[in-house]
Amino acid sequence: MKLSEVKIGETFPVAGVEFIKVKETEEGTVVVAKECVFGSTYGKNNNFSQSEILKRLTEEILPKIEDAIGAENVLEFATDLTSLDGLKTYGSMTSKISIPTFDFYRDNVEIFDKHKIDTWWWLATADSTPEHVNDRWCVCVSPSGDISNYDYYDYYCGVRPVLVFVSDIFVSSEE
Repeated sequence: MKLSEVKIGETFPVAGVEFIKVKETEEGTVVVAKECVFGSTYGKNNNFSQSEILKRLTEEILPKIEDAIGAENVLEFATDLTSLDGLKTYGSMTSKISIPTFDFYRDNVEIFDKHKIDTWWWLATADSTPEHVNDRWCVCVSPSGDISNYDYYDYYCGVRPVLVFVSDIFVSSEE
């Protein structure tokens, strides 16, 4: 079946990763991993665009997905890196793979609640930036859905990639 025929909230596999269809846009279909693809510390600060997580996603996970469905079927998209306290210091970034932001999580909490996991997982949204507090605190989601802050360097959380796929690719629905 085509990805466009999969219902919002349903899952489908690509390259050994089970994805949840989150929404359709004019550009394509937004998906998020049902489970964490790896666990990691954040990096050297709380700026997702400079994170070890993004590096690993880009080098380890994205190539497998592109090999499975074709690089042309994975679309670039923007991730807004506005911090929880509203600072736009980190701007936004464009890439083919990211992780959920706080706003993405909040906007799709019903889907995340339907597919709860038993581990903490990172968000791309920083708690603050050096202009207010520091670049130390990163935001993650608990298994029950609570939002908390942890140090970028000494806490392991899971990583759930977000991607945008071309909507007319063929996938196998699992639900």
